[in-house]
Amino acid sequence: MYFSKRHISHKNRTVDEAIARYDNILEMDYNNTIALEHKGQVYHSLERYKNAISCQDQALAINQNLIAVWFNKGYTLRKSGRFLDAITCFDRALALDPEYTPALANKGYALNGFWRYKEALACFDKILAESPNNIRAKGIALRELGKNNDALNYFDRLIEFNSINSFVWQNKALALTNLGRNKEADAALQRGNFPQTIGKI
Repeated sequence: MYFSKRHISHKNRTVDEAIARYDNILEMDYNNTIALEHKGQVYHSLERYKNAISCQDQALAINQNLIAVWFNKGYTLRKSGRFLDAITCFDRALALDPEYTPALANKGYALNGFWRYKEALACFDKILAESPNNIRAKGIALRELGKNNDALNYFDRLIEFNSINSFVWQNKALALTNLGRNKEADAALQRGNFPQTIGKI
C-alpha cells in the first residue's frame, strides 16, 4: 500500500504524541498501570515488541492481577515467536479468568506454533463448545496433525461464512495438496490469490 510522506509523517507524529502523553501521566503517577498498558499497545502496533513487553512487565510488577496485561504480553510474545513464554502468560490470564476466550484461543495458536497440535486442539475444542463459529485455528491444527479431510470440513465451513477469505483458501489448498488432490489445490490457491474472482472461474 502506498502512503505519502505527509501521511507517514502525520502517523509518526501521532504515535510520538501518544507515547509522550503516557510518559507525562507516568511522571505524575508511576504506578498508573492503564498508562503503561496503553503505552505498551502503542509499541506493539509499531512492532517494537521489546519496548511493549517492558511496559507490560512494569504494569505486572505493580499488579499481578491484570488479566488484559497478561493477555497482551502473551500476544506480544507470540508475535515475537516466543511461544513457550506466551503460553505461560495466557495461562496466567486464564488462572484469573478461566472463561477468558481470547487467552484460550491465543494459547491454542501458540501451542500450534510450537508444534503441540493435540494440546492446541484441546483449546479449540473448548472454545467451539461455546462458540461454534471460532473454527479457523482448529482446521489448521487438524491439517498439521495429518487429519486433512477433517481440516477440509472446517475450511469449507469457514468459506461458507466468508467466501473471499484468502487465508482460508490458502490453507484449504495446503490440505488438498497433502491429500494429493493437486488440481483442486491449484483451484483453491487461485481463489485465495484472487478472491474477487470467486463465481467467475
